[in-house]
Amino acid sequence: MPEPKDFQESCEFYITVAIKAADDLRNALRLDETQFRRITPALWQDPRPAFIYSVLDEVQKAGISIMDWSQKLSETDRKPEHTDHLIRLVTRWQQDEQSFRARKLAEILVDLICFSATNEPDYYRDYLWLKEFDSTVRSLNDQHEFFGFKRRNTEYGLQWRERDIKQAENKRIDVSKRWYLRRKQAAFQNEWKTSGVPFSSFRQRYIRILDLALPNELAAIGKSYIHAYGMSADIHFTPHDSSSAFNEDDVYLGVHRVGLLCYAILIRCQKLLDLVLEGVNATIRKMHDENVGPATLVAQLKQEKAQVGDFVWAHGDICRVAEVRKSKFGYVSYRVTYVEPPPIAEIKEDWFAAFEIRLVATKALAQQVLTQLQTDPDIPEDERASFKNMSEDKRDELLGKAVAKIFRLQIVCDAKLRNT
Repeated sequence: MPEPKDFQESCEFYITVAIKAADDLRNALRLDETQFRRITPALWQDPRPAFIYSVLDEVQKAGISIMDWSQKLSETDRKPEHTDHLIRLVTRWQQDEQSFRARKLAEILVDLICFSATNEPDYYRDYLWLKEFDSTVRSLNDQHEFFGFKRRNTEYGLQWRERDIKQAENKRIDVSKRWYLRRKQAAFQNEWKTSGVPFSSFRQRYIRILDLALPNELAAIGKSYIHAYGMSADIHFTPHDSSSAFNEDDVYLGVHRVGLLCYAILIRCQKLLDLVLEGVNATIRKMHDENVGPATLVAQLKQEKAQVGDFVWAHGDICRVAEVRKSKFGYVSYRVTYVEPPPIAEIKEDWFAAFEIRLVATKALAQQVLTQLQTDPDIPEDERASFKNMSEDKRDELLGKAVAKIFRLQIVCDAKLRNT
């Protein structure tokens, strides 16, 4: 559980960003509530303000949610007991709400990042027209399946929208830039009129943003598709979910995730509009531009922390690096062999991503550690002898054991120092 003061200060920042900064930016769009309700976004000469107006709605709803969560979480300092069903139930309910908000905000942020490569009015309009077209087709199909008819007035309107889309394709947009479709090169297809528009998946869009996103955006969304969209499992019924994985502190992490997504969305909206207002918006933009932390975290995914032969800490075990590999996205991973008894006896080696390991000792340093164990008078003589009298084929094995022993001793020493 975080310190109450620190948690409340974080919540106040998120609320300021999500409500105050968003409201100031909304007012700068020169679009009032009456216009927003009466005029569909695609009809504006520049649909971007209306599109971002809708985005800011979601940010402010998230801000209201954070306000509610922070109040509820500050009302009690009681930790759930394993036998207390009601406490766990209420905590999981809050986590479900957070997952819903985070999923929605992640979708919005990914779309905004994708729009940074097509930040012209006609692409926003095309996106909105295709969404409308798809919704209409599915509504007609629903009418036919359940009621046995298709409304002719609706079909007539669909023909008009088809004409608008085709005219835009011929004169104003490059269909190869349609990131919002499953196949970007596709112009209007006749099957769309019966089966709907094949929009790109969140996974496709997430992969696309890896070359476009700012470091703080990747940090807020997640370092892979499953990290970015994993919360979708929390908003569906999952009977296989194990309550043994329940951690009462996750509800605090959920608040931070939603808050950081709101922050990232505000910054991206500023960039799409090329507008930084005085006041809160200028303050958070300055904070963003001067913060090198997210860039460092993202860079670490692609940096080689260890070389073959080095020793690393991986999920609580000391291991030796056997292979270093890079994925097609440039992310570094390691095949390691366990130095200590592995978690599962028959699995002697495994793979870990760069962010899952920590360098314990280089190969050269490990040799120094072994020498220390062979000569250190503070180490019992029988142990020194075991490290001295080794055969060459046992050298690598004992080298690993030496590193593990020193590492574990250091942990014990550090714990004693903290307790004194």
